[in-house]
Amino acid sequence: MGRKERSNIVRIEKAVKATKRKYSHKLKDYSRESIPGEMVTTIIEHPPTVPTGSEFELLRDVLSSTDNVYYKPRRRKEYIIDSSQLKPWQIIGFEQYADFIGYSQTNGLGGHTADLDFLFNDDKENYND
Repeated sequence: MGRKERSNIVRIEKAVKATKRKYSHKLKDYSRESIPGEMVTTIIEHPPTVPTGSEFELLRDVLSSTDNVYYKPRRRKEYIIDSSQLKPWQIIGFEQYADFIGYSQTNGLGGHTADLDFLFNDDKENYND
């Protein structure tokens, strides 16, 4: 039994439809992925710690023996940084998603270089028949 012949025009139309579907899907993914996440920084201020015991005695000696020296305790700040909302491309150090894609394509990394997969190995239909 021979192979069923298909029109070249039908093949081209199917390839164009698949390309449009694939590119519109990619654009949606790119637009979703390009929204940057936020790094949440929380600052907690703690009251100043008062020296105790020998530290307080030494501090008192220094303050009494020298002029123009004052003791001004400062609040202690604790920084809590939550980076769980950042995107992977932000963690690497890129400021924009387009820069990350350009870097990946230049260095042959990731799945960002598979723009012509519909010609060679598509899951739905093989167009190389």
